[in-house]
Amino acid sequence: MSLLRDEDLIANLTVYVEGVELPKDPYSGNSPVQGSSLDLHIGQIYLPGTKKDEEGGAENPKSGHLLQTGETAVVTTKETLHFPSNIAGIGFPPSRVSFRGLLMTNPGHVDPGYKGVMRFTVINMAKEAYHLASGERIVRLLLFRMDRDAHTDWQKRNPEGSSLPTQADINLLSKDFVNVERRAKKIAKEQGVKAGLIITAVLGLVGLLLQAHLFYRQDVEDLKKRQETLDYDLKNRVDVERKLQDFDNRLKDLERTKSSATSEQKKSQDLGKTTTNAPGMQP
Repeated sequence: MSLLRDEDLIANLTVYVEGVELPKDPYSGNSPVQGSSLDLHIGQIYLPGTKKDEEGGAENPKSGHLLQTGETAVVTTKETLHFPSNIAGIGFPPSRVSFRGLLMTNPGHVDPGYKGVMRFTVINMAKEAYHLASGERIVRLLLFRMDRDAHTDWQKRNPEGSSLPTQADINLLSKDFVNVERRAKKIAKEQGVKAGLIITAVLGLVGLLLQAHLFYRQDVEDLKKRQETLDYDLKNRVDVERKLQDFDNRLKDLERTKSSATSEQKKSQDLGKTTTNAPGMQP
């Protein structure tokens, strides 16, 4: 068995693969034929969570789609394979696709005698949306010539031939593979509950401190302003954690002020007792 190189691929391209568009110079940098591989491109795009007649459904595939983080799609190749009984292939996602965070779950092996398009399930694992578009490169295919024909090739084993994704196939997949949206809502809810409990505790402490008259008026006004700002940030999800930390630090400062004031008050009372009981002084 031998791996086909560029000259072999170009010489037999119309026999093995239908729909490949070669530039004027088939050995140039923008050619789909590489040194020992062939680049295939996106044809149609199918989206889990759609009905068969909706855009992205089995009967109405898309030619372009902005795949959000965590979302899943099914893509087919623009090119159609026509492998003879002695040619097999292995597909890999090109590095330019992988480095942008697109995970391809099933490129894999292509049996001798296969006829039809290739199809893949892709998941966007990046932080940013991935633009799927018809004509964009999606898989790099290595072709191997075997020493002998397969005894029973793919076509003989599958006389009905290959098929495009059915609606049942699409419905098996989750629209949001890693549940990004649901997880984000859960985190936001948990953070909201946490922040609410902290704010309630803070307000209770503020009330006790105010009753003890240990704050200067300016400190109280400043604390109220910070509380209003925190309430606004919580509702608008604006940097809540940083604000809570700042609020907590302010409370610690005020508690230290309370402790210091109490200590000074005690010293003053002790000094008064000492002065009252000093020799020669009237009780």
